[in-house]
Amino acid sequence: MLGWEYPPHISGGLGTACEGLSIALSRHQVKLTFVVPHLYGDERAHHMRLVNAQGDSGNISGQTGSPRKIRKGDFEKLSIPSFLMPYHNAQSYRAWVKMVQQQRAKRALIGASEGGHEVLLPSHITSQFDNIPHSNDLDTEMDECSVQPFDRYCGDIFAEVARYATSVVEALKEEEFDVIHAHDWLTFPAGVALAQVTGKPFIAHVHSLEYDRSGEAINHQINEIEKWGLEAASSVVAVSYYTRSLINQRLGIPLDKISVIHNGVYSPQAIQSYRKSQNVRSRIVLFLGRITFQKGPDYFVEAAGRVIPHVPDVMFVMAGAGDMLPQLQNRIRALGIEKNFYFPGFLKGQEVEQMFSLADVYVMPSVSEPFGISALEAISYDTPVIISRQSGVSEVLSHALKVDFWDIDRLSDLIINALVHEELRSDMVSMAREEVKRLHWDAAAQKTIDLYRQVVGRGAAALGD
Repeated sequence: MLGWEYPPHISGGLGTACEGLSIALSRHQVKLTFVVPHLYGDERAHHMRLVNAQGDSGNISGQTGSPRKIRKGDFEKLSIPSFLMPYHNAQSYRAWVKMVQQQRAKRALIGASEGGHEVLLPSHITSQFDNIPHSNDLDTEMDECSVQPFDRYCGDIFAEVARYATSVVEALKEEEFDVIHAHDWLTFPAGVALAQVTGKPFIAHVHSLEYDRSGEAINHQINEIEKWGLEAASSVVAVSYYTRSLINQRLGIPLDKISVIHNGVYSPQAIQSYRKSQNVRSRIVLFLGRITFQKGPDYFVEAAGRVIPHVPDVMFVMAGAGDMLPQLQNRIRALGIEKNFYFPGFLKGQEVEQMFSLADVYVMPSVSEPFGISALEAISYDTPVIISRQSGVSEVLSHALKVDFWDIDRLSDLIINALVHEELRSDMVSMAREEVKRLHWDAAAQKTIDLYRQVVGRGAAALGD
């Protein structure tokens, strides 16, 4: 299984989904090696032990040598020396790249790997790696990136994709395994290359498309990598029927090649009563996610402006970080509602638990949301949710208030009603809690195992022919 993040070091829902699915697969006796770009040493993985390739324990943050492993029972995580992070701005990526400035040589997947296996990528993919800057060009390149605040992929992200793929092939080409399972475009080149070398079936798992993240203003290079990777895959997994349809319509992948496996959630063992302990007086409406086009934070702000005159004591919490934050703060000042807004920044771990528990209602107004695992997390903390119809999670939640993301009047009306009517919130929570009980990771794991058996069976049949 190829991924690019693992809790607690996450930038969105993909890491959370990888953790939930991998733990459930392990519980179903799947022997799993999980590959990440590098390890910090404090990954939230109580079912496994953290070690490096030589068997040494400890924090290995920032090291870029040979692959490093953690193993316990049937679960193993392999760390690949690459710095693969998709949601950087120019400044943060500059700092990230300087950590590996000695590792910046061009390492495209062209030519022959050891053992005589040729790893082939299309020219329009490998061309992305032709002009990787030297360290003395870095500041100029980053300055140019900084004038494009909505471009998340500044610096040498494509080189990192290539380096990750190279390292994956070198580390795993001699390993024994049955299936390659890669998550999102950052790992698709590695999945394709490893499949070419080993002959094993490759499953491409789509948590989000470039179209979801950017709308019509897509990064065409990323779009091409997505299309190429999905075409090369033995099978494709979408996290919702909504995403399945987009994969078909936007990238031309046949529907019969795409399986839908919804994400899940594990309910917390205990929910702390933060509201009682902190004597919270204001009613709280929560937005928690990346503050980017995809998540619809501007609709959240506009709705807030219409709610506040009716519920003056409400506090709108916008938790997260992203390129739209400065313009939204300007809009909030223009509306004169600064005193009703709080920006706690990017939250993780217990901070997320606390915020979900404090909120009277959670709002997810996403423009294009392949799934939306945060809605399930909110419900697991007994917080009622309002979600956009343009989300995959709306397929599996009946007892949530739903709205088209652009319908600000309707969104504000739903927020007002949820805040004013305690019985409505109580009914939503009790009914949604029953729904969430069946939306667990074990169900997703069983569907994934069934798909593994299908692709392995097809491969065996092809060899027999």
